Amino acid sequence: MIEVQGLNKTYGQKQVLTNVSFRAENGLVTGFVGPNGAGKSTTMRMIAALEKPDSGTAVVDGKPFSEAEVPARTLGIYLGSSYLPSHLTVTEYLSYVCKTNGLDPASIPALLEMVELAHVADKRISSFSLGMRQRAGLAGAIAGNPANLMLDEPVNGLDPMGVQWLRGVVVRQARSGRAVLLSSHLLSELELVADNVVMLDQGQVVRMGTMREFSSQAGPVQVFLHTNSDQALANHLCENGVAAEVVGDMVLVTGVAPEALADLVFRSHMKLYHLALKRSSLEETFMSTALSFEAQAAPPGQQPGFAPQVGEQYPQQGQGVGDGC
Repeated sequence: MIEVQGLNKTYGQKQVLTNVSFRAENGLVTGFVGPNGAGKSTTMRMIAALEKPDSGTAVVDGKPFSEAEVPARTLGIYLGSSYLPSHLTVTEYLSYVCKTNGLDPASIPALLEMVELAHVADKRISSFSLGMRQRAGLAGAIAGNPANLMLDEPVNGLDPMGVQWLRGVVVRQARSGRAVLLSSHLLSELELVADNVVMLDQGQVVRMGTMREFSSQAGPVQVFLHTNSDQALANHLCENGVAAEVVGDMVLVTGVAPEALADLVFRSHMKLYHLALKRSSLEETFMSTALSFEAQAAPPGQQPGFAPQVGEQYPQQGQGVGDGC
């Protein structure tokens, strides 16, 4: 398990982290999200014992990473391609990882096969594309079969097949019992693998929870229905106190449990052809949380968002898309 408690850090006059606390649990993928400059990389460097906090603690399996007997078996780390020794071949790099951690170098060929770099085993990392560097960095991170894994933006530079491959690697690592802390700006991709989410903004934890909780906090569930008479269904729902509107060839209902809606449709004697739920995506939650937090933090008159004259050009939600109640 990876745990940080009350991390604070100041660079000069700038407060970079303020009381940052969270845990990445064993067997789960914890997504670590936030705008650029939110403090994610600083937090990860503190977990990796590359930087010291002004106060607070960062521990891996109950102790600071600097005290790990075999670092590569305790925490696999990838903090970006800039940390890779570009003058070495990928085989030389993995040999160095093995030598400094007392690992068996006989595992290197299998590692290279796993990250699909066996064909460039003797090429210098400096000649690699960004995606190949990401694979090399991941090989170094998992070389010691670590109990925990921490990856900072590992998807950058990967092609679609590489992204899918990495997704499988991350999920398998977590399901085998490891704690995985994964930072990524590709929120739609992170949404496919994350069990829990921690969001930082301006050096503070502004939201965290399970993926399901994280999505539901941004707004109520939307339900789309389609029957043999959508307008009649919308009218029927309105008569029963449910706000509904026709949107294209569907009826949109917000904030009502789908089970209750199905019961209302059944009692209307209409034929239900389609019922689908739409929860807020991680990206939508991210944007709403960031804007809300920045609005609270900004001085009066400097809140982020659309200028009034711009917002007035657009209809309010629900207008102009169908007949409502």
